[in-house]
Amino acid sequence: MGARFWLAGILSGLVMFAWGAASHMMLPWHEATMQTFRDEDLVAEVLMKEAPVSGIYVAPMAGMLDEGLTSEQQEQRMNEAWDKGARGPNIFMSFHREGKAGMATPMILDFAALVLMSFMMLFLLQAVPNLTFMGKVLFVVIAGTVGMALVQLEQWIWWSFTSGYVLVNILDGAIRWAFGGMVLAKLGTKSR
Repeated sequence: MGARFWLAGILSGLVMFAWGAASHMMLPWHEATMQTFRDEDLVAEVLMKEAPVSGIYVAPMAGMLDEGLTSEQQEQRMNEAWDKGARGPNIFMSFHREGKAGMATPMILDFAALVLMSFMMLFLLQAVPNLTFMGKVLFVVIAGTVGMALVQLEQWIWWSFTSGYVLVNILDGAIRWAFGGMVLAKLGTKSR
């Protein structure tokens, strides 16, 4: 692991970060998959009253997570939740009571995560040393996209994330890994 290895991981993370910034700020495809509430202030007021802590909230749950339930009570509440879920609405939500101040911390964490993932991808590339440049790029795109697709499809299957949201994120991830993969293939591995 020489200087090229370290340079490749950092530059790959930087290139993927730059693509992510462009994708989210200059292209309309992410925003096109999201909705807003008619009365955001009313929704926020209800959530602050009904969601006592920050976290992931799911509804309907019909009290399935209440403590001290017998197995029969838990089964009854689960059936209630399924019945309510069939009628709708179904909610899966990340709720942060404290708010967020700016984008600096999330951007730094995103960049760090992308650099870390780039290094992990470099380790995977070491296991397939005889690939051409394009073979290495394709390997990175497939490996990265499979991971992205797994997470996105699970959210689509279990939590009803919209098809458009899921597909945009999978495609965005594939493009991101294509850019990162070119850097990794050029700088992080021996040429063939």
